[in-house]
Amino acid sequence: MESKLKQKGRKFIDIERGQLITKVVKFSNQKSGLSKLAVDISIYLILQGNSRTIKSFFFKDLDTLAKKVADFSGRDTIPTKGAMSLALKSISNAELYKYSIDLPVKREKHGDRRGVRLTLSK
Repeated sequence: MESKLKQKGRKFIDIERGQLITKVVKFSNQKSGLSKLAVDISIYLILQGNSRTIKSFFFKDLDTLAKKVADFSGRDTIPTKGAMSLALKSISNAELYKYSIDLPVKREKHGDRRGVRLTLSK
């Protein structure tokens, strides 16, 4: 008989979140893999949503995303100039989330300014 712990581990890996987290861990262990900031951003995005992972995110700017990730990861501040965009590009290169700068779909909520869009890669 299998232990309950093994069964729970297999269930976790079968879930979409579990697969995404294992991808993040694998890419972070490679030499040219994800930085610590990219891992923090990835895990923050993966853990959003109650029962399912959210497929697409839109942030007004990089500062908004940086504040949310800083609160999530327990950091005081996150540099937003080059480090955030570099981390988002590495996440996009790892094919976890697609990073782009677009106009918002919900213009009443976000306004007419361009922002950061992150879409889950398939």
